[in-house]
Amino acid sequence: MADLSVSVAGLTLDHPAMLGSGPIGVRRKDLLDYGQVAGAVITKSTTPGPSTGSEQPRIIKIDHDGMLNYEGGPNPGIEDFSATLKEVIPSIPSPIIGSISPYTLREESTLEYMAEKFVDAGAKGIELDFKYLYDVGVGLTDFYPKELATICKRVRKVTDGLVIAKLAVGAISLADLASAAEDGGASAISAINTVFPAMRISLRTRRPALSMKFGGLSGPHIRPLAIATIYQLRQLTKLPLIGIGGVMTAEDVVEFMLAGATAVQIYTAAQVRGSIVFTEVRTELAKLLAKMRVSSVKELVGAAHGLDEVYVEARLSTAEA
Repeated sequence: MADLSVSVAGLTLDHPAMLGSGPIGVRRKDLLDYGQVAGAVITKSTTPGPSTGSEQPRIIKIDHDGMLNYEGGPNPGIEDFSATLKEVIPSIPSPIIGSISPYTLREESTLEYMAEKFVDAGAKGIELDFKYLYDVGVGLTDFYPKELATICKRVRKVTDGLVIAKLAVGAISLADLASAAEDGGASAISAINTVFPAMRISLRTRRPALSMKFGGLSGPHIRPLAIATIYQLRQLTKLPLIGIGGVMTAEDVVEFMLAGATAVQIYTAAQVRGSIVFTEVRTELAKLLAKMRVSSVKELVGAAHGLDEVYVEARLSTAEA
């Protein structure tokens, strides 16, 4: 039997498929359910106080198991949610990683408090959601490298645990974002976030299907873009990488790992198929590695770089020196 375990900056996972951040990762029942089968659980992105999020409809399914969403961050707030985590974490074998909402990252007085509450509740790490921010009146804004580095440093001051910088693909160069994550003390990088803007229009109403008009695209449609991003990041940073974007099968997991990811996050497939997706992917992954004659999933990480690996390792050695 192949070894499916991986280590992300010192945090050991039984297998590389983590539950990504989303509405599943906030309810007590779901946390207990997915916490039994996922390699790790990333919680719903959380704010200091309760948030109702965007008006309905804010999530719609599209063809080929894809989704569009602009939720606006509905969540119970850190006080209630940290109490829920304290209650359920003793019964969950998978590590829990708390996600902090992009809006909160820009707040001067609550970011450190949020991180402390997650750690106190038993979370093994923090994921910082550096997602584009969109407002109908203001438009789109991004997190710039200097801001990203400063935010990572602030969180790093209150925890020596895992700190993941979750990056979105957009106007800012990957090299600059990766460098900022390193400078800020992040332990790992996850990518990509949903791809924005995306839209569907209702033939019945002749209006945009989402209440916010535009939303983020997720699911299999974005997987090639996500794999390319992980491949590029592998050549840009020494930090461990977590691939996100349309992971549906064990083959998808392996493809991300070959590109350079140590682990992956699954969300859209979990939303569509339920927690069984993690059991299926784990079983399929063991069979696939046997066919590939691979004894450990760790052997796959970055293998697609081939001759480029000489360049990659040279760059990483220089960065560590």
